[in-house]
Amino acid sequence: MSDLTNILLIPSLMLLGILLGRARVGLKAKHLEFLLINIMAPILMFAEIFKADLTGLALGNIVLLSLLYVGLCFGLSYLSSRKLGSKELGTVVINSTFFNNIFLPFPLIYSFYGDLSAALVFSLPTMILHNTVGVFLASYWGQGRFEKKVLIRAITYPPLLGFLLGFLARPLIPGFAATTAFAWLHQFGLLTVYLSLIFVGMVIPLSKESLLVFGNRITGIITVNRLLLSPLVAALLTLIFSPSEAVRNSLLIMSLMPPAVTNLLIISRFDLDVKSTSQSLFVPTLISVGAIFALRGLAVI
Repeated sequence: MSDLTNILLIPSLMLLGILLGRARVGLKAKHLEFLLINIMAPILMFAEIFKADLTGLALGNIVLLSLLYVGLCFGLSYLSSRKLGSKELGTVVINSTFFNNIFLPFPLIYSFYGDLSAALVFSLPTMILHNTVGVFLASYWGQGRFEKKVLIRAITYPPLLGFLLGFLARPLIPGFAATTAFAWLHQFGLLTVYLSLIFVGMVIPLSKESLLVFGNRITGIITVNRLLLSPLVAALLTLIFSPSEAVRNSLLIMSLMPPAVTNLLIISRFDLDVKSTSQSLFVPTLISVGAIFALRGLAVI
């Protein structure tokens, strides 16, 4: 799609999600989330990695880059909030470290480049860490204990299973990518790109209070960490490692992502700061999308 089409389509789908989230219709955000996480995203992961040309991608280097990025974000967010109370510290670290790595970046990356290979490989380690380390830390900071069943849930996380199945199936049924059945499967999986934007709109907390990002100290720290320090970390890593253009662009776009919308579920479950988490989603999401389109217009990504 052209950049003009993207500028119109992406905000339009998010706006549709906002309207659906406030309309009294049968479709709820939790229904769409279940569909995306358990059906659509696994199919997209399977199809994209199955057909991907991995020749120019050093998978180990991308995984290392992903882990270093998350680790540095964790370290900086911890340093920025170490003097806060346990619940406030946990809220800052969770939201500053674990970002929206599927629902918003995948539509942007696919619409710009038509290929999700590098983004898929980069996002997988962050998904695993989010669903293991992230939940462990949230339970510790919020309730003073560790959640015991986290590891099992992380290993059986549907998008991860879809990726692994697609990767393992590549040498077993190589001709499948040329079939009509695969084409239909791939197109069905790509609906994730558009439904994800609607989902983001549905879960964004829209209120007057959500506009006052820097009126809340915790929200302000999260926003600075995600939209200023995070891109600086990504830029530094690209200078050090000189990755391919596809990996570089994916990393830079991911680094501008707001906190993960699913952080709301984790934060609420373990009695951390729900209000600050909600505030850190709406305005930062708009800034994130605007910044990415600006960088795209300047041919930086």
